[in-house]
Amino acid sequence: MFRRAGLTAIALAVAAVFAPAVAHAAPAGDDFDTAAEITALPHSATLDTTGSTKAEDDPNPCYFWGQGSVWQKYTAPADGLLRVSARRGTFGSMLAVYTGQRGALGIEPNACVQDGSYTVHAKAGTTYYFMVVDYDEQYSGPLSFTLRQATPEPNDAQATATAVQVPSTQQPDLTLATAEPGETPPTCDTTATRSVWYRYTPARAKVVEVSGTVISVHRAGETAELACAQRYSKALFPAAANETYLIRAATSATEADKVQVQFRTAPDIVANLSTWPDRPTVLSDTTFGVHVGDPNYLPMTSATIDLGDGTVLRADGGQVKHRFTRDGDYRVTATASVADGRTATTTRTVQVRTHDVAVAGLSVPASARAGQTKPIKVSVANTRHDEDVTVTLYRVGANGEQERTIGSLTQRVTASAQGRTGFPFAYSYREEDATAGQVTFRARAEVSGFGWNGDDKGDDNEARATTTSVRPAAGGSALVN
Repeated sequence: MFRRAGLTAIALAVAAVFAPAVAHAAPAGDDFDTAAEITALPHSATLDTTGSTKAEDDPNPCYFWGQGSVWQKYTAPADGLLRVSARRGTFGSMLAVYTGQRGALGIEPNACVQDGSYTVHAKAGTTYYFMVVDYDEQYSGPLSFTLRQATPEPNDAQATATAVQVPSTQQPDLTLATAEPGETPPTCDTTATRSVWYRYTPARAKVVEVSGTVISVHRAGETAELACAQRYSKALFPAAANETYLIRAATSATEADKVQVQFRTAPDIVANLSTWPDRPTVLSDTTFGVHVGDPNYLPMTSATIDLGDGTVLRADGGQVKHRFTRDGDYRVTATASVADGRTATTTRTVQVRTHDVAVAGLSVPASARAGQTKPIKVSVANTRHDEDVTVTLYRVGANGEQERTIGSLTQRVTASAQGRTGFPFAYSYREEDATAGQVTFRARAEVSGFGWNGDDKGDDNEARATTTSVRPAAGGSALVN
């Protein structure tokens, strides 16, 4: 009994596998030439795409071709907006909108939607063809199809511009936007002909940035643009207190969609001031540089540098040179601006310190004998600041000999208009000096800790002097090297 029942079940299963597929009749509007005509609006219907087929000359919407399609058509009696929708609630169907003749159909701008709606900018007397495409027969079945008249966005015209505050975010549907008769498109994108308008009147002056699509800004009552920004950019403009501005958000027909238009106060810019060299002096020019940091990357258009002593320098090119006439601490203020009117200020103290000592004299004996030790004196002049000064005395080599260091001495040198500070040295004359008959000395003075170049004015930091007569030691004995 159980065996017979099992055989029967197997036989039924095999029969089901090899049974012929159920053939479905083609739905209404399966072919372009049999498109179901819509005669009145609003129109609502349930379309069943089960059994739909495709013709060889059917267009390929959205670069994808499914296995079947159904067609609807409507002839617009007047210019206006139409809203068409094809929804099944699941993945698998596309809606495309065409005009023209069979074999030469043209798709409407951006007219490919997946399980959604599309806005037709209809022209009187034009017939529009609505093609519903199934990706695959497994997705076929009933769906909801509607066609109705639509109205433009409430702020579609400049006269009905929506009042906004800053900050705020608006969400216009630019598929429902049109161009007013005589409306000139934005200069930064002349294809952006579908637009809505906003009105803004600030209570106090500020710089405003607007973004989200193609944005152009006008002062109320004027046609000239204050700012224009392409898609994915920001329009920035200075808004005066209690003055009204009209802001247009626009897009091209091929990019029309629901967008977010953001109104924000433009972020502050940052001014930066640099000086070179790091230690300014009165002996050379100081280069001032002004730079701007801006989140919107606008370049600097103007700059001034106030030195704090009544001197104001223009630095529109970013850099300017100035020579200070006296040492001191200067409170320097840099002010920089960008094109939209934002301004930033930075202040820093610039210390001007001139470090300058000079070798005012090098006193050496006129004559000596080998073996004698005699005093040598270096005189240092300093007219600016009290300094620790290091003086080094050298014996200058003769006939290719290397220069030798005799000694170094560091001491405090007080600033004085006329005074001199002496650095005492001593030198023991040698036999080679007697052989040469003379010896030359070099003295160099450096401000201690001031680096390899001595001080700010290095051309007076050295002096040379010569003992012009060096004789052999008395009795033939002399100090040798």
